[in-house]
Amino acid sequence: MAQQSPTSSSSASSSGLEINAATDATWAVAANSLPETVTINGVEYNSADLNGNTRKLLSIYLADQKIIGEQKELVALAELGLKSLLAEIESNLPGA
Repeated sequence: MAQQSPTSSSSASSSGLEINAATDATWAVAANSLPETVTINGVEYNSADLNGNTRKLLSIYLADQKIIGEQKELVALAELGLKSLLAEIESNLPGA
């Protein structure tokens, strides 16, 4: 794994997870649009009470969660389309 140079900037946690330095400012802005309260592992927190890095990571998590939901919806639509196409193909086969 490539090591980050000491002069480059990024946010890092004790887990070693880093936020890309090029997008760090963008995520910091996004962190300001978090809902007033968030629930993490069943515990409700006031977003304003979370530190900056946690808020940025939470913003990334919520954005990724949204992307995954959209991808699942697209896959479900694609599967439905495939089933419809297969039914149409089968109905047009000789002897059908």
